[in-house]
Amino acid sequence: MYVLKHFGKSKITWRCSKRSSFKCMGELYTNIQKEDPVLKSDHNHFGDSEKVDVEKALCIMKQQSKSGLSKPLEVYAEGVAKLDGNVRSKMPVEDHVKRTLRNQRSKLNPIEPTSLDNLIIDDEWCTTGYPAYENLLIVDNGVDSEQRILIFGTVEGISNLSKSSTWYLDGNFSLAPKVFLQLYVIRVVVDGIFTTAIYCLLQRKTYETYKLLFKSLIEKCAEKNLYLDPKYVHLDFEKAVIKAVHKIFNREVNIRGCFYHLSQSTHRKVQSLGLEQLYREDSNFNKFCGMLDGLAFLPLTDVEQGMLYLKSIMPDTALDLLDYFDSTYVTGTFKRINCTANNIKFKKVQPRFPPSVWNVHDATLSDEHRTNNSTEGWNHKFSNLIGHNHPSIWTLIKKIRLEVAVDDTKLRQYNLGCIQPIKKRKITVKNQTTLKRLCMDYNEGKRTIDNFLEAISYNTRIKHD
Repeated sequence: MYVLKHFGKSKITWRCSKRSSFKCMGELYTNIQKEDPVLKSDHNHFGDSEKVDVEKALCIMKQQSKSGLSKPLEVYAEGVAKLDGNVRSKMPVEDHVKRTLRNQRSKLNPIEPTSLDNLIIDDEWCTTGYPAYENLLIVDNGVDSEQRILIFGTVEGISNLSKSSTWYLDGNFSLAPKVFLQLYVIRVVVDGIFTTAIYCLLQRKTYETYKLLFKSLIEKCAEKNLYLDPKYVHLDFEKAVIKAVHKIFNREVNIRGCFYHLSQSTHRKVQSLGLEQLYREDSNFNKFCGMLDGLAFLPLTDVEQGMLYLKSIMPDTALDLLDYFDSTYVTGTFKRINCTANNIKFKKVQPRFPPSVWNVHDATLSDEHRTNNSTEGWNHKFSNLIGHNHPSIWTLIKKIRLEVAVDDTKLRQYNLGCIQPIKKRKITVKNQTTLKRLCMDYNEGKRTIDNFLEAISYNTRIKHD
């Protein structure tokens, strides 16, 4: 086997890889294209074809690793799978190979910043990369800002955002590089296809942070004569985001909290109160929990009436749970003020998340999304694409490029009639039909509150336990 000895103007000189250990003077020449070999002197030892195959395999693995598209573990596994047993036995130890492959990948990236003060993104890292090199980093408020914010998105992405009246927002902390707190995305539906319009890296999760995010988006869109006017915003129960949406856009934006997260919140409270075993073993308590969540399916004007009914049938074991749900989601609580020896006054405190945030009655009747599960599913898929928590900023940019390309492909294929929006699963359609019929029956006076809440509980909780 020969290795590089000298790279000349018109030819390359290669020497035996065993020159030191075997004192072998084997040597040959090739042209600059590494073709037309001319033997100068032969080896003084037998060749090892299996060792040659090992080196070829390692070379291929290094090239694949440089692309950054596959994890070192995948590259290694796919590489050795193509080798026969004798060659595999002469491969270096797996951990050593994977370390080499990781080093190959790191050579392609700039140095990972240890703080935001030395994070500078320029040149091709601001773009979608090969082959188009379109602008991808649309907002970077700079190293001198108190709250660094980066927003990635294409012209098509922010155009889709401006055309969409319904937004799906979600934050992910494990996907953020270590110098940021969270990766925050805004997703929209285009022709029945979910796409991610923008990707944001945020330092914090405060009201001021989200205000800055939305203001920055508005300004960037205005530069291109695009205007943002969401009517419905689906999100998790995060007060700071809700407040920022209403402040920057308007109070008329309909906030739609995820019903799945509402029911998860109820279940977590059940667990924290030490009622998990009761929930699993007592069908009546289980049903009552489902009826609490079922308040979300009542018309907005009837939610408080539904809460009064639940208070009248509440089992003793559910007192703390009901108090939590009522104060957090329905009627709120009272705060004592101006307390003196002879005078005690109380002030009404609104619920942290009023029914208007989590009510799904109208959404159910109009066959709209009651959950943010599509975004949760995307988070899981994107996490798998990245492969580990807290990736480097450079790895994240590469993966955003890939996801942008996938979204663009789906939309182009749809425009050509090559693909159709994904159909909902039969069980999902069946469940939606049932819940919609229950809401219609209630509106038509065919069901009382007690019967309605019991039926909702059965179809959203007990039936699927």
